[in-house]
Amino acid sequence: MKIITWNVKGLGNLKKNIAIKDTFRKYSPDIILLQETKKATIDRKCLLSFWGRQSCNWLDIPASGTAGGILILWRNELYEVITVEFGIFSATVKLREKLTNNLWWITCVYGPSTNSDKSDFWTELNDIGNLVDEPWCIAGDFNEILYSSERRGSSTSIPEQKFHDWVSEFTLIDLPLPNLQSRGQISEKTPPAASLTVVSLIRNG
Repeated sequence: MKIITWNVKGLGNLKKNIAIKDTFRKYSPDIILLQETKKATIDRKCLLSFWGRQSCNWLDIPASGTAGGILILWRNELYEVITVEFGIFSATVKLREKLTNNLWWITCVYGPSTNSDKSDFWTELNDIGNLVDEPWCIAGDFNEILYSSERRGSSTSIPEQKFHDWVSEFTLIDLPLPNLQSRGQISEKTPPAASLTVVSLIRNG
C-alpha cells in the first residue's frame, strides 16, 4: 500500500496541478489524501487534471468558500469501499484490499487553526479512534506539532501535550517524513504554494 498525504493549499491552478500530477506519476500511489483543496465541488474532470487515472473513486469534504477542503482518492482495481465516515475536520473510509481481503481504515485530517475549535477537533478524533477496530492510517495537516523540537523554542505547550497523549492513547506510530529534516520544512520538489509537511500516523489494529 502506497499513500501520499499532501496539503496542496488549493487545486485549480494549472501549473500546480501539472506539478502534482508529475509527483503522483513518479511515486504511483494507491491512495491519496489531500488537505486544503479549496474546492467546493470535486468531479472526475478535476481528478484527471492532477491524477490522470480513470479507474479511481473518491470522497471529499467541500471547502467553505476558499478555506479547507479534504479529498481521499483510491484505485478502484485495488480497493473496495466498505463504509465511509464524515466529520467536520476529517473524512474516513474503510477499504478492503481486493488481493488480500485485508481491511484498512484511512482517515484524512485538516485540523482547525483557531483555539475555539480545538476541543471539537479532539472529540471528533476520539470518536473515530473508538470506532476503528482494524489497522488504521490517519494522516493530514493537524495544525498541531507533535514534538517540541518542531517549534522555535523548546517549551512544551498544552496542545502539543494533548496531541502526544492522544497518539499514545490510541497506540499510533508516528511515521517518518521522507526527504524532510523536520515537519516544518518545505521540500525543494514540492510544487509552489503546496506543502508535504504533514503528520502520518498508523496503527496495526
